[in-house]
Amino acid sequence: IPIVLLSVQANESQAALYKILDDRVVNPLARIPGVGTVSISGAPQREIQVYCDPNKLEAYNLSVETISSIIGAENKNIPGGNFDIGNETYSLRVEGEFQDSRQLEDVVVGTYNGASIYLRDVARVVDTVEERAQETYNNGVKGAMIVVQKQSGANSVEISKKVDEALPRLQNLPSDVKLGVIVDTSDNILNTIDSLAETVLYALLFVVIVVFLFLGRWRATLIICITIPLSLIASFIYLAITGNTINIISLSSLSIAIGMVVDDAIVVLENVTTHIERGSDPKQ
Repeated sequence: IPIVLLSVQANESQAALYKILDDRVVNPLARIPGVGTVSISGAPQREIQVYCDPNKLEAYNLSVETISSIIGAENKNIPGGNFDIGNETYSLRVEGEFQDSRQLEDVVVGTYNGASIYLRDVARVVDTVEERAQETYNNGVKGAMIVVQKQSGANSVEISKKVDEALPRLQNLPSDVKLGVIVDTSDNILNTIDSLAETVLYALLFVVIVVFLFLGRWRATLIICITIPLSLIASFIYLAITGNTINIISLSSLSIAIGMVVDDAIVVLENVTTHIERGSDPKQ
């Protein structure tokens, strides 16, 4: 479930924005406990485009498919076996991925009359960004959006709090790149908790007014004022024992339950008071 949406604004760094965010923002956020995935939306991704000259391909008897497969085969990191040093065994990896787009131009794509044909002889290599199907603007400034999703069963408020704490540490970005918060779903949960606390206070206030005015007994009023918090404590103990968390459902249920407790307490207490006034034994 998406719990936090971050805004990104950038001007000069647009071309490298995806790489910057992936390295400096997404990876640190993904390591926060409880975070499921962190994805980037609306940022351009780097793309190396190879424009082949059809006339030259035909002259050298080459095809686009051949060049594509050769580039794919050259641009790989492959395992190179193992070797032993003392009691330790090490894995060997041959790094064959291109470090620079200009290295593509030196790839041999075929031979002609005994001479090697390089990619630069039949194609033009352009280091650019992919064609964009989506653009993101924040307050009128082009940028991107980062979506933070939580793991199933994780605590939304805790994760949102840790993400918020991590943001100042992630501001080590190019001067034109600015991070901000668009949506934080934990705000709804915290507002519901505040609403629950307000409901409890109003319940206690109205109970004191209703019971004392109609029954005129401080002891009866005190009994109900103690009953409401005790019932809440019992509810939280049950949630803790069963492994459930505080969420919109449980908080809404508690708000409704408080109203029921208040209603039932007033009705029962009024009935008990009536019987005592008629001469019944208080214990009975």
